[in-house]
Amino acid sequence: MSDLDRLIESKKDLRTRMKQLREAIPEEERQAQSRSITDMILSTELYAGARFILSYVSFGSEVDTSTLITKALKDQKRVFVPAVTGKTMQFFEIDSPDSLQKGTMGIPEPEADPARVFPYMNHISLDRKEECVVFVPGLAFDASLQRIGYGGGYYDRFLGAFQKRMAVGLSFKEQIIDSVPCAGYDEPLDLIVTPERAYF
Repeated sequence: MSDLDRLIESKKDLRTRMKQLREAIPEEERQAQSRSITDMILSTELYAGARFILSYVSFGSEVDTSTLITKALKDQKRVFVPAVTGKTMQFFEIDSPDSLQKGTMGIPEPEADPARVFPYMNHISLDRKEECVVFVPGLAFDASLQRIGYGGGYYDRFLGAFQKRMAVGLSFKEQIIDSVPCAGYDEPLDLIVTPERAYF
């Protein structure tokens, strides 16, 4: 077995274990941790200074982003959420979470309107990367800012193509592990927020 094959198997096993672990967290505890994570983010200068918020729409047992998205809209930030077509993920601007409909794998998605696609992939009108904060989901995270997602590579490709941004992982405390297996194509985060602390 090659090193790459071993890495793939290691990631596959870790995904299975971490998904089971996350789903075993009681719903009440997940919601409490989600509130703590959201409160921590909303109190930061990073959030205050962000013009653009790109956020996953929480699904299943993920850290809940609904309050974060609603507050960002209320604060008149421009909010974009992802839609997947084939192997491509793009972010589209929304005015309300009510506009989302079930899309890929049942995850709520925006209408893929080309007029509302995130237009700054070439860094147009972005003076500082702190102006754009991308909230990233995952199954496991570590203190070196690595993450493991669901295996589709959507966020790694997006983050790799768009470097002028702050990528922030949202993690339950149970999802922090000693070391996430990674390769050169895995994009590290800039920050990970848990209910207890931030890693940067």
